[in-house]
Amino acid sequence: MLDGLFPDGVVTAWGDPLEPSAGLLPEEEALVARAVPKRKLEFAKGRECARRALASFGLRDVLLLSGKDREPLWPAEVTGSITHTAGLCAVAVAASNRYVGLGIDAEPAESLERGVAERVCRGDDDRSWRRIASLESSVLPRLVFSVKEAVYKCLFPITRTFLGFDQVSVELDEGAFRATLRIAAPPFRPGTVFAGRWRRVPGVRDTASHLIAGAWIVAETSSRVQ
Repeated sequence: MLDGLFPDGVVTAWGDPLEPSAGLLPEEEALVARAVPKRKLEFAKGRECARRALASFGLRDVLLLSGKDREPLWPAEVTGSITHTAGLCAVAVAASNRYVGLGIDAEPAESLERGVAERVCRGDDDRSWRRIASLESSVLPRLVFSVKEAVYKCLFPITRTFLGFDQVSVELDEGAFRATLRIAAPPFRPGTVFAGRWRRVPGVRDTASHLIAGAWIVAETSSRVQ
């Protein structure tokens, strides 16, 4: 499902949160002790997928806690990202000496409510949307939403900056995107461009299909912008 979403060196894993998971470590269970059942299932499947991906780097039985902003706290050797939506959890992990940032986001391939779509796409040039023959026009704002979420997840562990939808502009292409930062988010300057990829993949359970976006920052790229 996720083949080709990221470049070489990034390991991905996915799963259905409604299927049985391997369970959580006690410290992880405490993080969702008061959560609703749906959140608990997604959290557990996300951690299970993360441990499968981490095993590719020789990291097993890793305790994966959350930061104050609910971001996963990865071992120092790796960087990663987790996403979940209806019927799907997905994870991307890479060695931190190759990638300093990763972001993955999955969304149902459905239209957004008009007011939400306007907020998400404010400041974007929708002329690039005409190149996307594989998606209905009504679904394109949802793809933009997914791309901006993936970029935010990629940047936040580095910048600790909360980004509004209008602070990143997106240009779409078939299977790829370019996201331009419109504000300063040190060490990144306004105008910094981040490339990524997206896929439409078969749905799981009751969802017809999913949109998945992936963003990344190569370690040497990050050092050049500082």
